[in-house]
Amino acid sequence: MKKSILLKRYANRRLYDAETSRTLTLEDVAERIRQGHEIRVVENATGEDITAYILGQTFLKVSIDRDHPEFSTFLLTALIREISGNVSEFFNRLVRGGIGFDGLTRDRMESIAQRLVERGEIGSTGRNQYVDRLMAQLNEARLDDLQRTDGKDRLREKLTRDDRIEELSSKLQELSGFLQELRK
Repeated sequence: MKKSILLKRYANRRLYDAETSRTLTLEDVAERIRQGHEIRVVENATGEDITAYILGQTFLKVSIDRDHPEFSTFLLTALIREISGNVSEFFNRLVRGGIGFDGLTRDRMESIAQRLVERGEIGSTGRNQYVDRLMAQLNEARLDDLQRTDGKDRLREKLTRDDRIEELSSKLQELSGFLQELRK
């Protein structure tokens, strides 16, 4: 994962990157996300975190500009239905499907799990098991990606971004050895 970029939104609704002294469009935000950056957006006057709101706008702008309005409508409708239910199960399915696993670290999972505890969706005693189960699924999804695409270099590049590369490498080697034994 590349560095995190802090943007400020001013009263005129413009997004401003203080580090580069530039005003950004939603297309610029999308490009930075495609480049692997994490984006955080705050309201300049109040300091309120409005990242999710801006990411939603960015998604709509990018997907509709690329002539995908039916897909955008379908996806957003599905997300609204899913998020209205059990968020922990929805997150679990996202991880199983490999959606967004490039930027998903143990720290981020633990932060999400803590929010789920605060919402009462998982118990505080089950939090660690929930994160461990998701990490195992994430590692499995990464291994499946490696085997499916035969892109060892591409996956190695993704994994080096994770601050727990040693742990993941060890587990992937164990899994690889296990799979080789099963094939014999």
